[in-house]
Amino acid sequence: MQIEIMTHERAFLIEDGRPVKYLAPGVHRVWAAFKVQRVEKVSTIGLLAELDELRLALVPAGDLQLLTLAEHERGLVTRRGKPALWLGAGVHQVWTVERQVDRATGAVTPLIQVQVIDTSGVETRPLTADVAALARGRDYVEATAPEGSVAVRYVDGQLDAVLPAGRHAAWNTLRTVTMAVIDLRERVLAVNGQDVMTKDRVSLRLNLSATFKVKDAKRLAQVARAPDDVVYLAMQLAAREAVTTRTLDELLGLRDELSKVMTPSVRDRAEGLGLELIELGVKDVILPGEMKELLNKVIQAQKEAEANVILRREETAATRSMAQTAKVLSENPLLVRLKELEAYKELAAKVGQVHLVLGDGALDKFQLKA
Repeated sequence: MQIEIMTHERAFLIEDGRPVKYLAPGVHRVWAAFKVQRVEKVSTIGLLAELDELRLALVPAGDLQLLTLAEHERGLVTRRGKPALWLGAGVHQVWTVERQVDRATGAVTPLIQVQVIDTSGVETRPLTADVAALARGRDYVEATAPEGSVAVRYVDGQLDAVLPAGRHAAWNTLRTVTMAVIDLRERVLAVNGQDVMTKDRVSLRLNLSATFKVKDAKRLAQVARAPDDVVYLAMQLAAREAVTTRTLDELLGLRDELSKVMTPSVRDRAEGLGLELIELGVKDVILPGEMKELLNKVIQAQKEAEANVILRREETAATRSMAQTAKVLSENPLLVRLKELEAYKELAAKVGQVHLVLGDGALDKFQLKA
C-alpha cells in the first residue's frame, strides 16, 4: 500500500485498530500481511492537536510540544515571528513541525515558538498591538489616557489606582480588572430653558452655564456615577432658590449679581464630587411675551417722564436767566441802547441790498432833504 503525506499533514498507521507508526510528509510504502491496516491523517495548519496517549507516544519530540499551563499562566504561540495563538490555562498540544533549513549551512530553525507568560500580577507592560488583539477581552485589559486625563483602575470592583496619562495594561486572569479614563480638562455644562417663578409669581426662563474641571479623580470615581447630572441638578436647585425668594424687579436689578448668589451652593456640591467650579453665569433671563411688552411700556413711560423732567428743568433755567437779564437791563438804560446797536449790527451784516418803497410825494421830500 502506497501512502502520500503532504507537507502540512502528519499520519498514523493503524493496524487492527491501534496506532503503530507515525508518518512524516513524503511517500510511504506499507506492506500488509494478515493485519487490517488503514491510514489516519491529521492537519498541522491549525497548530493545535488533540491526540490520545497512544498517538502522542509515537510523535517525535521535535514535531509536537505538550504544554501544561496553570491558572496564572498563558501561552503565546508565534508562527514565523508573528502571533498566531493565545492559550489559556490547561493542557495543549502544539504542532512544531514547521522548520526552515539554511541551504548554505544546513542549520534547521523552528518556525513555531511557544512562550509561557506569568499573569499572576495585575499590572503589566502593554502588549504589542497584534498580541493584544489575541489576548484582549479574556485575559488582558488596557486603556490609553491622553494628555489632560487619567486612567482609573478597578480590581475586583475596588478602586486600585489612579494612573497618569499614557498607555496602561493589566492582566485579567486571576482577578477582575477594569479601567476607565477620566478627562481632567475644563468643560462647560449648560442648563437651557429652566422655568422658574419669582416671589411675585412671574414666570421666567433662565439659561445658565458652568465651567468646571476634575480636581480629585479618585473621589470622583468613588462617589459619582454621573457627575454631570449631579452638577446639572445643583444648578437647577440653585437657580430656583435664587429666583423664588426675589421679586421680578429685584431680579432685574440684581441680574449681574444673580450668578454670585448661586455660586456657593453649586461650588460646594461640585467639591463633594471631586470637581472644581471655575465659573457660573446666567446667560439669559427670558420673560413671557406679555410681560416683556408690559415692561417695555413701563420703561418707555419712565424714560418719557425723565425726558419731561429734564425739559422742564431746562425751561426753568432759561426763564430764570431771562428774568435776571431783564432786571439788569431795566436798571441800566445804556445797556439797552448797546443791545439795540448790537442787534442793528447783526441785522446789517445779514442785509445785502436795501429796497426803499416811497409813497406819493415822498420822493420830493427825500430829494429836498438830500
